[in-house]
Amino acid sequence: MRVSLFRHIAISLFLFITLPLFSQQEITLPQAIEIGLKNNYSILLEKNQAQIDANNNTIGNAGFLPSLNLNLTQNNTLTNTHQETSSGSVKDISNAKSSNLNAGMALNWTVFDGMSMFVTKKMLNVLEDLGQNGTRIVIEGTVTDITLTYYGIIQLGKLVRVAQDAVNLSAQRKNIAAAKVSLGAGSQLMLLQSTVDLNADSTSLIQNLAALTNLHVDMNRLLAREVTTPFVIRDSISLNRTVQYDTLLQKALTQNSQLIAARLNQEVTRLGVREAQSGRYPRVNLTAGYNYGTLNSETGFLTYNQSYGPSYGFYISYNLFNGFNLNRAIRNAKILMNSGEIGTEDATQNLRAELLKLNNLYRSNIEVVKLQLANVAVARENVDIAFEKYKLGSINDIELREIQKKLIDAEYELISAQFEARKAEVELYRQSGELLR
Repeated sequence: MRVSLFRHIAISLFLFITLPLFSQQEITLPQAIEIGLKNNYSILLEKNQAQIDANNNTIGNAGFLPSLNLNLTQNNTLTNTHQETSSGSVKDISNAKSSNLNAGMALNWTVFDGMSMFVTKKMLNVLEDLGQNGTRIVIEGTVTDITLTYYGIIQLGKLVRVAQDAVNLSAQRKNIAAAKVSLGAGSQLMLLQSTVDLNADSTSLIQNLAALTNLHVDMNRLLAREVTTPFVIRDSISLNRTVQYDTLLQKALTQNSQLIAARLNQEVTRLGVREAQSGRYPRVNLTAGYNYGTLNSETGFLTYNQSYGPSYGFYISYNLFNGFNLNRAIRNAKILMNSGEIGTEDATQNLRAELLKLNNLYRSNIEVVKLQLANVAVARENVDIAFEKYKLGSINDIELREIQKKLIDAEYELISAQFEARKAEVELYRQSGELLR
């Protein structure tokens, strides 16, 4: 009675979780990717940062344009004075008021800084490209996560069906064992063993169902929507057997986002050397302005004064010696440039190695899929034959369980190989820069 209740709970849980999905909206992989690209928080944050990098890429920020400032100053004072002149006259003034107003515009324009402004503009271009490439990296990662989660749900759905089949078969076997015991033709040991196996299969079913439910939560999180949003996937894991490694490798060497980032960072270090070297040249600034001022005073020789007019000029600065710090900065910049070159070479080598390993994994799993397809067909036929023999008493519980387990293992291996092959295929396209295409 307790075993039947346990089996009833397992089947009820399966129906409770899976049946509502069939009444919910179906989602396809392209639809899931579209929703994710629109809503995913990581993508939105990275796009904001890329927009900041684009906003910073201006000729003004690079130093090409002059600065123009408007200044206005107004001072008022109250003074108590006692004045004695050489003629002997004495003058006392209390709370003498004076006011001073100065206004002016000042323009400062660096017309030459050792070409540093040109280097800075090129660096801002590279930083903007890095921002856009960073967005692409996040988008590729998000699309990969959505794709693998999508196929992970398909994989677990298949595992749930395999587990359910195992529960059904174990339940039939237990019923047969119980019938034999009631007729006096079976043993209590066989009944207990079938009960243990049914419980184990039911446990596996419950665990797979829980994992499947959690994957639905993960998918909703990736799509940046309510995590309890129900949906159903009616799809299968199809494999592209025409993947060409050599073609993907050539594309990866020009399109891989991580490699592009390494090359852009290398360019930043190269520009850093040129920026440091600009310190060897003089700086030339042009200045211009217009000033206006008034003075009102109740004391002193001048009671009122007004002045106004333009001003202009230039100044040149040239660093003759600063404790060899300029040479040190140039040497460090060259070291960083060398590090950038090493980083690019390392990224290239890592990409070649990763792509080759992914291709090997993909090919091996394709072969495993072929073998396991045949193996599942044979194992399923063996189970059908063994079950008939079990009904007739030709084989015992242990032999039937062993044959049943081989079918379960073969189906698990097939599903796992299909998923791993698809996972490797997705990664191959991501590393080659073809995923978004």
